[in-house]
Amino acid sequence: MKKTPLLTELELELMQIIWANDDVSVEFLRQQLADNGRPLALPSIRTMLSILKKKGFVSRRQVSRAYVYNAAIAADDFQQNFIRDALNRAFSGSATGLFTALLNRDLVSESELKQIKAMISDYEGDQKK
Repeated sequence: MKKTPLLTELELELMQIIWANDDVSVEFLRQQLADNGRPLALPSIRTMLSILKKKGFVSRRQVSRAYVYNAAIAADDFQQNFIRDALNRAFSGSATGLFTALLNRDLVSESELKQIKAMISDYEGDQKK
């Protein structure tokens, strides 16, 4: 599988807004970012969208006199590729290494640990069928 381009914090924030909405305008993105405490000028947002388009994350189409943007890659696909890449780069492909790091650094809460155990149990049950 090809490597997923890395996203900056701002690019990821824009993508999260785009993944949650269809036909996103630059003005809509500006308002959402401002509501999230990150006011940006419209030209800055347009520049970021141009970068995301070059990276293959968004597509755009013209509606009237403006462009609207949509995700060109699904959030699930990005997350899967991102995790696979991080797993390979930081943990030599070892899922055990990843989980050990999460557990040893108290990055998993008790409730999350219970959810993970339940998911593993469900997965194992599905594998026996």
